[in-house]
Amino acid sequence: MICKSIEFSNFRNIENEKIEFCDGINVIHGENAQGKTNILEGIYLFARGKSFRAFKDRELVRFGCDSSYMKLSYAKRDGENELGVEIPKGSTKKFYKNKIKADKTADIIGEFRAVLFCPSHLGIIKDSPSVRRRFLDVAISQLRPIYIKMLAKYNSVMEQRNTILKLDPEKRRQYEAMLEVYSDELSSLCADIAGMRIDYIKKLDYWMKIFFEEMMKGKETPKITYETNARENDFDTRESLKNRYLSLLKDNLEREYKNGATLYGIHKDDLKIELNGKDARFYSSQGQSRSLALAMKMAEGEISREHSGEYPVFLFDDVLSELDENRRSFILSKIEKRQVIMTSCEPLDFKELDKTNFIEIKDGKKCDITNFSLNDGENEDTSLDKEEFEYDLDIK
Repeated sequence: MICKSIEFSNFRNIENEKIEFCDGINVIHGENAQGKTNILEGIYLFARGKSFRAFKDRELVRFGCDSSYMKLSYAKRDGENELGVEIPKGSTKKFYKNKIKADKTADIIGEFRAVLFCPSHLGIIKDSPSVRRRFLDVAISQLRPIYIKMLAKYNSVMEQRNTILKLDPEKRRQYEAMLEVYSDELSSLCADIAGMRIDYIKKLDYWMKIFFEEMMKGKETPKITYETNARENDFDTRESLKNRYLSLLKDNLEREYKNGATLYGIHKDDLKIELNGKDARFYSSQGQSRSLALAMKMAEGEISREHSGEYPVFLFDDVLSELDENRRSFILSKIEKRQVIMTSCEPLDFKELDKTNFIEIKDGKKCDITNFSLNDGENEDTSLDKEEFEYDLDIK
């Protein structure tokens, strides 16, 4: 899969601009707050259906404007296609495929696939379980769009169930039968979603081992499994998973009444990541954690390739500056066979790579001539803007 170009109209600090990419390595560089990350944000919005750093869509609209529009041209095995999105400041965004409006955002997920890696992802190993669950949700949704609909349904049923759990004892009795219905429906959805997660994690474990062991020259071995109170072994069937999730909901009802919330289900599950037989959350160094996170992201790309027969687009937001020389060298040795679009404050780091397209951004505009020479090593200050990212999935 190749991202051919993206056109912006009133998106963030970009007024009107078209950025074209080569099918190899594309390096977006420029000084602080010029719009480098905005370009990656726009591209990834078509893969995920929402921004990876904005809480509300209106934040994406250029200051003083009523709406924003973007158009992405991309090529995959079945030919070239086009995705568009209109983002009105006071209304819901609308997606289009080949100029035909999509009924729901979820309908375009999986049409264009991308793997995003930004500095905040380096903490995925030691961060809270919710961060690792969101990693799974975003990765799986691009491969199996039905997964998004299941998650939306799960959240809806859980919200209704929680409403009953919050009622006082007198009112609660009127809804006991309904609570049983919600518990049964929730456990069925748990079994389906957990099944997809378990299947994905088996593939993730396989590819993660390959990348990590190569990076560490075989000195250390990682392992990743799905951690849930409802699972007993690797041979669980859908029915056995459903029954155990249902038992957890029924057996702990009094505890849930006290908390006014559903305490068991896929929203409480986690990825267990081990390194040399020990829990990596507690026993891995910062360097080891970063290597594990990098291996997970590279593995995500391989699973996408296995699923569709072609690599996704890799988006790296100034990741190299956060890594030491060995890990930077590992990334550079792997990305030449893939399309990569990255931001960097040091474009000269890539001067020895083939098919490298350098794009300088200033005030949200593409510069016609770059401000550095690959031959003499001169380069102006292009330090990266430091930003925080919200990694979430709530597609309806």
